[in-house]
Amino acid sequence: MNTTRTTRLLLLNLVALAILVAIAPNTQGADPFVAGGRSTRAVAVSRGQSDRALVRAAEVSKALGLPGATRNVARLDDRFEHRTYDEVTSFDGRGREVAITRLDLDGRVVMALVLGWQRGHGPAVNSAAAERLAAKHVAAAGLAVSGKPTIHASAGAGGWSVTWTRVVDGIAVPGDGVRVTLWSDGSFHGLARQERPLAAIPTSPISDADARSAAEAFIARRFAGYGSDALRLDSAELAWLASNDTWDAGRPDAPEGTLRLGWIVRFEATGALAERLRLVQVWVNAADRSILGGDVAE
Repeated sequence: MNTTRTTRLLLLNLVALAILVAIAPNTQGADPFVAGGRSTRAVAVSRGQSDRALVRAAEVSKALGLPGATRNVARLDDRFEHRTYDEVTSFDGRGREVAITRLDLDGRVVMALVLGWQRGHGPAVNSAAAERLAAKHVAAAGLAVSGKPTIHASAGAGGWSVTWTRVVDGIAVPGDGVRVTLWSDGSFHGLARQERPLAAIPTSPISDADARSAAEAFIARRFAGYGSDALRLDSAELAWLASNDTWDAGRPDAPEGTLRLGWIVRFEATGALAERLRLVQVWVNAADRSILGGDVAE
């Protein structure tokens, strides 16, 4: 497998967060993302901007223990994620890519990743140790987190995934937060941060009952052919959401860049429909009961 393909696969594995929002100039990111096309493109970066990114990347590499000494920088416009960032690639003495650092335009860390796979050089650590080590890496990267993280054993490669979900005004922001991945011995593998802009909170947000009612009416129309009991209401949860094209193919292919307050209303499939689907989510705008989007689990 070539280096470029390996890099991209590892990035996909690392970022269930697809990390970062940065406010880009109007000349960058003006074109919407189209499904099937490239999500990123290189944009112009001045010598001064490039030098600052290289200096900051060297600082991050030292703090996190990333390998590589020679570096180059590219400024990328990510139309799918509505962000522009500086991507700094580190090389070893043989010219091989060994690490990647992504920086917000103000220098904050978006992502740091050690490329390649390793077994670890010491005994495996437990979840408590993984949490402590991950917190140290977050601090070393100059980031702040709060609350208790979610800790999972990493599938496949071994090691740990430690995630702090972003919470604003007591309301979760699904997909946002900071995630650290460690190898089995606790050594650093990667870090990713996602922090998208939020719209203003509605003056009079709709209630849980209103959200359930709007979602049930939508489900009744959308799945009318399966009978009134094909989807059973399960729960409703307030969250910050990016509208998407799950229920409306006419919407942009990329999720909306600014998140809005809404209700995630979940339905469980029953009967014949359960053979095709497990769970359906309808996202209801907390401002006006409109449908923001949703998700379907097969």
